[in-house]
Amino acid sequence: MSASLDALRAALVAAFCAGLDDLDPAGLVERALAAEAGARRGRVCVIAAGKASLGMASGALRCWGDRITGGLAVTVAPPTRPGRASPPDPAEAAEDALRPLRVMRAAHPIPDARSVDAATAALTAAAALGPDDLLLALISGGASALLAAPPPGVALADKQALVAALLEGGAPIQEVNLVRRHFSRIKGGRLAAAAAPARVLTLLVSDVVGGLPHDISSGPTVPDPTCVEEALAALDRWAPRLARLAPAFSESLKPAEAPPQEARVLADPGLLAERVAAALAARTGLRAVAAPAEEGEARAIVERRLARARALAPGEAVVIPCEPTLALPPRRGAGGRAGWIALAALRDLPPDVALLCAASDGADGSSGAAGAVVASANADAIDADAIEAALARFDDAPVHRALGTRVETGATGHNLTDVHVIARDFARGGVR
Repeated sequence: MSASLDALRAALVAAFCAGLDDLDPAGLVERALAAEAGARRGRVCVIAAGKASLGMASGALRCWGDRITGGLAVTVAPPTRPGRASPPDPAEAAEDALRPLRVMRAAHPIPDARSVDAATAALTAAAALGPDDLLLALISGGASALLAAPPPGVALADKQALVAALLEGGAPIQEVNLVRRHFSRIKGGRLAAAAAPARVLTLLVSDVVGGLPHDISSGPTVPDPTCVEEALAALDRWAPRLARLAPAFSESLKPAEAPPQEARVLADPGLLAERVAAALAARTGLRAVAAPAEEGEARAIVERRLARARALAPGEAVVIPCEPTLALPPRRGAGGRAGWIALAALRDLPPDVALLCAASDGADGSSGAAGAVVASANADAIDADAIEAALARFDDAPVHRALGTRVETGATGHNLTDVHVIARDFARGGVR
């Protein structure tokens, strides 16, 4: 591979990281709360949940530390891999810095018993508030799994089976969260209902393409305009074998029933794409633009990326926030949707084009990486049949490791869905 194309690949990774840094969750929350600091009275209870929860909670404490009396911050527990050293747990370092908040950890994307404990703690804290108090909800992507409260009479194992069926079946995240909202004691505004008559202020960092507040992490504190019939239809589409759970579905909180509240989206996938494009242009001189967010089946996304790559002029780049779906078989290898798309596109990219596909939370499925950054020259080091076999087994991670195409960021403290960046090198001279 040419030095110029290597530099282009490195520039895409640097711009991706710079875009994430520019949307620091602590700073987003601190700025959002600064204008309200003089208007608060009564107690302030913080419920922070999601992959950006520690940063968001830190920003709240920096701004309102003298008013916050308690609450919790729920984050993702680090994965355990037999035979390997456990990665550092960012929540451990946050324990003291986030007092008086209780830091809790739970599983993602399939909830576990710790998710139930966290949901119970959140509901209990909300229920203790009075009419002069405020529930400050800091919600980011991932909170659907981290706060799990199965409906009455439903076992956690049933909740786990339902979520797994939806995710592995390739359901769009809006439909996954639609089902979750109507199959829960905390989602769909029920956490806000528990806090009534206290006021509720929800600050959101969105991982849902085009998501409204009730879509983000299944909307634990915001009213939900959807109904049980819509959720049952989604259940029938994506997990019909679990139709026995239908009687446990119930209506979520509706706008007319909600306590006094406000919800604001502080950052979303589109804003991240804009920041990545700006960073790429500043670092390389490429004419980089942010494109509208996309959703869709991963194979169709691959074809769109290749078509866009062929259409780019020299020195052009495009940044696309993307929420692909990928139906998975019960038996599969190690990988993720970002790495799978990059590998599927690898051989057919124009020779002067680089493609980055990365998860903004730093965790692309089971790959152990954020995703991959590739150019067609990477295919010279591997047999085409090996690529096809890896795609068929959904086992892209070993291939990217062998090719040196992995994007490794570690946990980013974000969740703003996936980002795809396509860039065509300058006609002469390479990246500036």
